[in-house]
Amino acid sequence: MLPKSLKLLAVLIATGCAAGAVQAAETIDRIIAVVNDGVVLNSEMERALKLAEAQLRERNIGTPPPGVLETQVLERLIVTRLQTQRAQEGGIRIDDRELNEVLTSVAAQNNLSLQQFIDVVKKDGLDYPSIREQIRDEVLTQRVRQKEVGARVLVTEQDVDLALANASAEDTIEYRLSHILVSVPDGATTEAREGARAKAAALLKRARDGEDFAQMAIANSDGQQALAGGDLDWRKAANLPSAFAIAAPKLKIGEVADVIESGSGFNIIKLTELRDSGEKAMVSETKSQHILLTNNQLRDEAATQVQIRELKERLDKGEDFAALAKKYSDDPGSKNAGGDLSWQAPGVFAPEFQAALDVLEPGQTSQPFRTAFGWHIARVGDRRIRDATVEARRGRARQSIQVRNEAEEYEAWIRRLREEAYVEYRMTPIDKSAPAVAPPAG
Repeated sequence: MLPKSLKLLAVLIATGCAAGAVQAAETIDRIIAVVNDGVVLNSEMERALKLAEAQLRERNIGTPPPGVLETQVLERLIVTRLQTQRAQEGGIRIDDRELNEVLTSVAAQNNLSLQQFIDVVKKDGLDYPSIREQIRDEVLTQRVRQKEVGARVLVTEQDVDLALANASAEDTIEYRLSHILVSVPDGATTEAREGARAKAAALLKRARDGEDFAQMAIANSDGQQALAGGDLDWRKAANLPSAFAIAAPKLKIGEVADVIESGSGFNIIKLTELRDSGEKAMVSETKSQHILLTNNQLRDEAATQVQIRELKERLDKGEDFAALAKKYSDDPGSKNAGGDLSWQAPGVFAPEFQAALDVLEPGQTSQPFRTAFGWHIARVGDRRIRDATVEARRGRARQSIQVRNEAEEYEAWIRRLREEAYVEYRMTPIDKSAPAVAPPAG
């Protein structure tokens, strides 16, 4: 499954909304920001601005005043650069073969082959190499997020029990919130914290006075969804940060909650939509097996890909799946069972893994594919539909807790990453609370 930004990029390209968004720069490039030992170039800024403007049009959000969008876009580029740098430091790479697989998925969303997608991009006057590298960065940030944040967020059975005990079995309400974050750095002085509190209070008043919330988020929010007008998309209460989950049910559509203080700073939320999703007790389950190969000290990414392809060839020649899983799989949970993952409902596995299973018929084996956990070969044994209300509720509760905790940890991780970074601005104006580092004299 692709990140939302890549899905939107595919839509924008298909509809022509991004025309000119990623054209190659015709003038000599210049550095607009130094980020640790890397840089952000003017051509990158121009491409990102055009894409951000197209995304705002897609959401029917008006373009903010001059300078506001530039500031948010540059900050997003800096944060992205920091994440790709961390990925490189951690040995995370996206080789051309894997990148082509992702691009093929983007093309498929537009009912095109990869070559047809490339031809359409070029025909529309867009710069395909720039699109390619932008998508590589997107995948890198997703991969490093899983490694640095997702892998550290553990959900216990006790967590699930507590969540279910505190939730109503009939709670199927979903909330769509918009969010503004006024961040407070770790170790901030009392004066800085009170200044952030005052800024949040002023923003709350403006929001309640009827000012456009999306425009306010773009101009003022330090949250990761600022460029989307602060839109947090549809979430159940269990998927929201705890303080948001308490406030959201008390709001009517269009209302703005009081300022919410959290570890990240001061938050303002507005309820924009509400719906009852309903939950079906009957679920479709899949019985599957898999072989997982992960990189290690003796086997790098390239060697892992070679071995997973060799295993697929051996399976194609008729070797036993369970025997190969027992011998080669790096998944300790299923290795000794011949890769058996038992019966599972949708939502239990990683999205990429579930997507690979969904296209297989019983008895079919997948091609090798990549998730954040490593390289897999999966086989579907059988499918069934049964009443699995209890198990399904536990699975949904577990996933909700994982999503909520990971989102909170990700915000904190990004904030630490940003605070520890060396950033030198070479473009003005930059309206941020932290002062820019002056360019070197001369």
